[in-house]
Amino acid sequence: MDTTTPVIVGQAVLVIALMLLFARGGSGRSRVKDLQPLSNDSRNRYVKEWDRIEMRFVDAPEEAVREADALVVSVLRERRHPLETRMLPDDLQAARKDASMGRGDRTEGMRRAMLKYRAVMETMVPGPREERGRREMA
Repeated sequence: MDTTTPVIVGQAVLVIALMLLFARGGSGRSRVKDLQPLSNDSRNRYVKEWDRIEMRFVDAPEEAVREADALVVSVLRERRHPLETRMLPDDLQAARKDASMGRGDRTEGMRRAMLKYRAVMETMVPGPREERGRREMA
């Protein structure tokens, strides 16, 4: 075996690795900075609705989780985020998985889902520009 064969194999492996890296990096996960900004009215409406949903969770967790999912999708749609499943934020996908737990402690799954929906809301519904830290959503 001469030295050119390992060099060619090594280059092929490198090219494949780079293709996989770029394919994964460009999988469509939109960066927040690339999304359409929310108007102050929309932002306030979403924050108010989120507060209502969080308060509802104690008495009606299943309904609150469904409403949280719908609200998050509404925010993503308004910000022009791609809504294809593979392009959704990781926290949203994880929230949906937690919310659909069929066995075990279903309430715990819904609680974890609400925390993940909240994380998406905090990312997608940022506070006013003068607020630079973590924004409290109630």
